[in-house]
Amino acid sequence: MNKSSSKFLIYLIIVTSICVALQFVWNMQMEEDMKLKSGYALLGFFVVSVVLVHLFLSRAAKGSPQGFVRSFMLATVLKFFAYLTVLIGFLLYSSENKKTLILHFLFYYAVFTVLEVSHLYSELRKKKDAL
Repeated sequence: MNKSSSKFLIYLIIVTSICVALQFVWNMQMEEDMKLKSGYALLGFFVVSVVLVHLFLSRAAKGSPQGFVRSFMLATVLKFFAYLTVLIGFLLYSSENKKTLILHFLFYYAVFTVLEVSHLYSELRKKKDAL
């Protein structure tokens, strides 16, 4: 594992730990109908998907720029469909508050997208500067 991937995994562990703590506090402080017990499963899904996409795009960044763009577009489309499928699955099969579920989903989506894109951008910037 290279230095960049190690750095990404450290940031991911920190962000995930903060999200777990926020999820715990949410479930302890909110009224019973606003608690989201499946929030940890949702968080786990986001962590796994971000790791897989990061590893895929890191590998693609070592090739040609055209190949990277194709890989990035493929990863984005697949991730979009996976996120929609998981969200619809949770909405259909979960008996928990739907508004709370959507709120948590959007929060995790925003946090992990910012983490993924910012790290990928800095990685590509370093590669460009090295050339």
